Amino acid sequence: MKRTALLFVKFDLQINAAFMLLLSALLLVSALLYVNPVYSAEEEYVFYGVIPQRICFYEPKHKLSGGAFVLSEGWDLVKESVKREGSISIVAFSDNTNVKVYDLNRKSLVSEANLKEMQKFYVEMPNGTVFKVVSDKLVFVLILSGKPPSLNVSEGPTPMGFHTAVDGSYVGKEFVFIASQGLTGLPYHIFSLENAEVTITREDGEKQTFRLEANQHKSLGLKAYHAYKVESTGNIMIQSGGVGERSFFIPSAEGGFVGRRFYSASRASWDPVEDYGFRIMSAEDAKVKIWDLEFKRLIDEIEVSGGSSVNIKPKAEAIMVESDKPITFEFVHSGRIKGYYGWRYGAGVTYMSVKPNEETFFFLPTNSSNQAYIFAYEDASIRIDDVPITIKSDSYFLVTSPGIHKIVSDKNVVIQLIHWPLIPPVQGINGFGVVVPCIQTVNITHSLALTPIGGGGFPITYVILGVAVAAAAAATIIFKMRRSKS
Repeated sequence: MKRTALLFVKFDLQINAAFMLLLSALLLVSALLYVNPVYSAEEEYVFYGVIPQRICFYEPKHKLSGGAFVLSEGWDLVKESVKREGSISIVAFSDNTNVKVYDLNRKSLVSEANLKEMQKFYVEMPNGTVFKVVSDKLVFVLILSGKPPSLNVSEGPTPMGFHTAVDGSYVGKEFVFIASQGLTGLPYHIFSLENAEVTITREDGEKQTFRLEANQHKSLGLKAYHAYKVESTGNIMIQSGGVGERSFFIPSAEGGFVGRRFYSASRASWDPVEDYGFRIMSAEDAKVKIWDLEFKRLIDEIEVSGGSSVNIKPKAEAIMVESDKPITFEFVHSGRIKGYYGWRYGAGVTYMSVKPNEETFFFLPTNSSNQAYIFAYEDASIRIDDVPITIKSDSYFLVTSPGIHKIVSDKNVVIQLIHWPLIPPVQGINGFGVVVPCIQTVNITHSLALTPIGGGGFPITYVILGVAVAAAAAATIIFKMRRSKS
């Protein structure tokens, strides 16, 4: 026994202190997960959302050559844009998945199904419906404008924003989802956080495989209303939709919406007049770098004052954003209709999530009608711009005022933003699609050895910090699970 103790002491004195901290954190996570899995089949997984009240599109009656327009002559309703319903599109990750869809307005069960792996399930919902999806295993949930697809439909609205992996977070090595896009184009984007070999399998068995180095980006087109499985040897993120007239929130490479690294599609040229761009927000003074992923070059370096926001228009097809302090990042179109050529239609249907006790900033467009629904699965005490509010279970709080907002919550909450231009007053939301996050998986935090552009190792302190945060998150979730079962 004495000899064993002496050997251990000798080893302990020789080992690097940072490595010991990392090892301890890893052991803590492993022990917690082994004793009691973070999620079990007994748990329910819940998704909340609203089908917009007014799904339609108005355009100026009189348009001149070159895209100019005359507002004094009024606006015309584009009849084919009118939709009286939206569809909730669901695909299962595994066999024997039980799903129920509720109308929270009427407090009634609308539809239910038992699904096999990669099986799709569509539920039609009238405009204005507040819904709740409940499953006994994690699933992928997508809202699309209009009726569920029929057999002869081969295109649909492209979802704007990022897709969730099979663990419910926005970073992972496996994704299963329903695709939607037009007949042409490459609106799906894969960002590699690590070196990865990626395999994409369509529901009919068709496959494609490619390799990506860390910090690479690939665009591709997919077949609408088909289920896909994406498997990768390294962690990736998946985005759909381009950068233009639709607003969307951007999750970080750590998995949540507050972080130090972000990836997104961007654009090589910007309208100098149009009121849109990426918006960076921070609780404290932050130094931010914006990189061009294609050419691996630094585009800009900016400073963001604590409690404020900065708008940027980086000229690149795809970007990476790095910050020395935690920030939130979103693409915002203000809704202003003026552009350099012609008129603009800025709108959005998008989601973000808020972790417990994490100060989070978000921005609502300034020239839009805004509806930001904050949903809670269990009674939550939140502060919006330092004003205390309680949100009851299966309920929401609505924020409509434009500009920057700060939120802190003691429980997981998700925010769905719907916005459309103020002009004309009768304007609505044109065809849209958006991925709905699971409220139970908001806590998930990833610890990755992120590689700087240009190579080189990532500081070990960041890896240790990430693992420690993951351990704390796991402990919190497990505590809540045990409490709920007691």
